[in-house]
Parts: sequence; C-alpha cells; structure tokens
Amino acid sequence: MSRYLFRLLLVLCVLSGLVPDIVEAIPAFARRYELPCHFCHDGFPKLSVLGEQFKERGFRLDNDKSDVSTWIRSVPVSVRGAFRQTFEENGNAVSSALVRLVTAGDLGSRVSYWIEDNYVLDSDDSRRVGLGNAFMRVEILPDELYIRGGRLELDLPFTQTRTPQLFRYEIYFANTGFETDNIGVHQDGVELGGFLDDTTRWSIAVVDGYDSEKQKAISEDVGKFEGNVFGRLVRRFGEGRAGMYVYWGGNTLTRRIGDDVLEWRNGILRLGADASVYLGQTHMYGTLSYGRNSNSLANAENPNGTREALSFTGGFFQVDFALRDDLVVTGRLNAVRGPPPGTTDSSKSFVQFAPGLRLWLHPQIRLAGEIAFANQDLPTKAAFRFEIVY
Repeated sequence: MSRYLFRLLLVLCVLSGLVPDIVEAIPAFARRYELPCHFCHDGFPKLSVLGEQFKERGFRLDNDKSDVSTWIRSVPVSVRGAFRQTFEENGNAVSSALVRLVTAGDLGSRVSYWIEDNYVLDSDDSRRVGLGNAFMRVEILPDELYIRGGRLELDLPFTQTRTPQLFRYEIYFANTGFETDNIGVHQDGVELGGFLDDTTRWSIAVVDGYDSEKQKAISEDVGKFEGNVFGRLVRRFGEGRAGMYVYWGGNTLTRRIGDDVLEWRNGILRLGADASVYLGQTHMYGTLSYGRNSNSLANAENPNGTREALSFTGGFFQVDFALRDDLVVTGRLNAVRGPPPGTTDSSKSFVQFAPGLRLWLHPQIRLAGEIAFANQDLPTKAAFRFEIVY
C-alpha cells in the first residue's frame, strides 16, 4: 500500500505542474473569477478575511453578475489530494491518503451550492468515506437573508472539516458520560441566516445531531432526527471578529451490558465565545466553550439514566506567524477540563500543545507538520501532510 500511495502522490505532483499559472486559488473559483490565491486564502486551505466574506455571501463577490452558463463554462470541479504520515511515541507509524472531489459555486444571483465526496486509502484498505458538505443555499433577500439545507458543517467560528491544522480542535469533540454528539462533524439539517448590517451576521440551524456507528448498531432508535438547534452571532471589526455560539437539544443514547440493552435520553447544551485578530504578520484566534449533559450516564441500576448532570469547559488558542508569504510557524494550545468519559469521577484537565510549520512549495502544494505534546502521560504525537489541489 505504501508503494501505491507513493505512486498516487507522484501522479498528483505531475498533474499540478500542468495547471496554468492563473489557477492559483481553489481552481473552481479561480477559473471563474481569475483571482490569485491570496485573495481568498492565507495559503490554502486557510481562508483569509476576504475569503471568509466570500463564503458568507454564498461564494459571491460584491456586485457579482455571474449566471449558470458562466459557472459551467469555468469547469466548476476541483480535486484535493493529501498524503499523511502520523507517528506516535512507542507506537507504529500510520500512513493514509485522501482524495476529495469538490464542486461548488453560485448558480446566478440567488442560488449557490457545495458538494464534496471523499475517498480514503490507508494501510488496511481503500474506501469511499462519503459526502462531506453537500448543501444548496438560496438567497431569500440578497445580502440580508438566506436559507441553506442538506449535509452541512455547523457555522463554527473555525472550521474543523477543512481545518489547516493536523490535529483536531479537542473542544469541539469534548463530552461526558456516554454522549457522542458533537459540533465538529457534518450534520444534516437546515440553516437560516443573514446580515443585520455590514459587520454583524447571524445564523440558526436545526440539525439531526450526531451518533456513533457503534451506538446505532445497538438500537434502531439511535440515529433518528433529533432537531437540535445551533445558533451563531458574529461581528467584524476591521480584519478582526468576535462572536458567540450555542448548541442545544438532546440525544438518544444506548449501551449494552451483558444481554441487556439500555436506552435513555440526554439533554445537551454547548455555549461558546470566539475571537480572531490580525496584527501584522501574526494571526491570533481561539474559542472558549462550556458544555453540559443532563443525563449522559446509565447503568444496570439506572437503565433510564442516572439523571446526574455533568459538565466540562475548555477551548483552544492559536497563533500563526508568517515568516514569509510561503512559510508560517504555528502554535496551538488545547485545553479541556471535565470528568473522564463514562464516569462521574472528579474533573481532570487535558492540556495539549501543538507547534507546527506550514510551507507552500507552490500556491497549490502545501507541506505541513505538527507535534502534539500532552499531559496525563499521553504519548507524544507527530504528523506530516503533503497536500495538492487542482
């Protein structure tokens, strides 16, 4: 499999050399608007301030006059390939490759869409992971009110599904008890949002929630549409922004104890605040969050849940410093404090520091590396990723 991955990367490198110089941003958008990479990205895949605003407007520029025929003629398809090597202290190295097909853009003044399909190759097999974002957006009142629906990432302050980081934002996945729902993954649902003025934006989504495949295999009731609500409010000031978000709802949980199957309901609450600031070549950003589960534990004596509320707090803080336009050093501090999963034990603090380096060999080719140091006697991890987009 390692030889196969090497050949795949070699093909991607050769193809990247065939792409015209004008295609420097995500090619589907670059072909349409004939704009350089740095217009929307601080080095792909990280969006710049203008890139964030372009996304918020439904992949439109100011006074955009495009139509369906213009978009189709631009060949609105991009391919992103990535090879990753992950190392763990006293463990084995793991190799994997990702191929992502993306088509996205606006279909006139009111309709836009994004569809991506993902394929993974690792040391065990190759498989289709499935759809990531797959939604359609309609401008009800252009620049004021929109609706989008399908499979979508929640309107998080910092994306997890297209993050430039090699290790995840732990606070998005933090939990207590046996709860598995989290805000870091794609969810099916509908989102309504818009702009209160030129600097203030809001959104409210009703989504299905997330359940692990392990729990869904135990009970048919797990995985049904939950109707959870995610809301966000953000305000921009110059190149900076600050916001807040909330996720509220419930989830059906299940676990097997011997021959018995327990099934119960848990209430979910997540509250967060975030900020992003640019100071010259330095970008500082992060989020703080509080989470509470009302009934996330159950046992043989309490098959309907112990009714004990458990909570956690945490967040992350990141600094990116551009040594050159094509070279960035990074540092991220993750911290989560809460009871160990599946217990009511006293809260413990998980702290992780992840320094990293990003180098762009070409506007469409990125090398990135990170090392993650953690407490609680957890092993040190390191990851290297080579990415190409065309």
